[in-house]
Amino acid sequence: MQLLRSAILTAALVFVCTASLPASASKIDKSQQLVNLHDLQCSVAIGDYFLKQESLLAARDYLARIGGEQGLGREWNPANVHWQQAEDAIVGGLMRQMQREYSNMEWLSEEWVGLNDRELSEKDMDVLLQHFGSEIGRKQLMIIDHSVAFHVMASLSLAGKIQDNVPGTEAERKRMQDTYNAEDEAMRFDHNASPEGTQFALSPVGKKYFTNAVLKVSGLITGRLYQSAREMPGRIDGSIPEVQAAVDAYRRSRSG
Repeated sequence: MQLLRSAILTAALVFVCTASLPASASKIDKSQQLVNLHDLQCSVAIGDYFLKQESLLAARDYLARIGGEQGLGREWNPANVHWQQAEDAIVGGLMRQMQREYSNMEWLSEEWVGLNDRELSEKDMDVLLQHFGSEIGRKQLMIIDHSVAFHVMASLSLAGKIQDNVPGTEAERKRMQDTYNAEDEAMRFDHNASPEGTQFALSPVGKKYFTNAVLKVSGLITGRLYQSAREMPGRIDGSIPEVQAAVDAYRRSRSG
């Protein structure tokens, strides 16, 4: 009898523990699998270009301000080698922060998984995972990623956030353009020869997923970029040794 009671108690505990597990655990896993299929390298390149621009502008505003506050004179300007040393130190520090907070896209993965979990059923996810595993599905996945990048760039441009030819952004601008052009070429396929692609694009789950990715995910990305740009001036640490060393070197060059 004692053995029977122990067996019943053990079974009850197992049932309670199992019941307490999240019912949607497998759905979350599938949502993560979907997100992992995406390659947002073009959106990353656009963001890096924009953030490099903002970091340079913030650094130059800061250096101009301390030049006035400390009476460094007219020779303290972006053409001066000591200014450039200070600017490089500031921008390097800011962009390392942006790499952690934007470019690695870990923050977006978590939000996108949650979006999928809210907007899609587990059956929807099964359909999507199966389709994106096909050759045509992979092409359509590229189209989604490219459309996200297009909307991110359009949002920044229409809002007047992108400035032309800011000195110091040349490398990021080229990487952005090269990545965009390569992605645009790679995603192309013959729609007329791919009826399954057309069928998916017009299906309820296909349209829903495309809308969520292009509008909602691109909105998450631009929101993050706008926030990072607003916070950029406040992130500048003028006490870092390289900046002070550059200012001291500039003062010695004038007194000599």
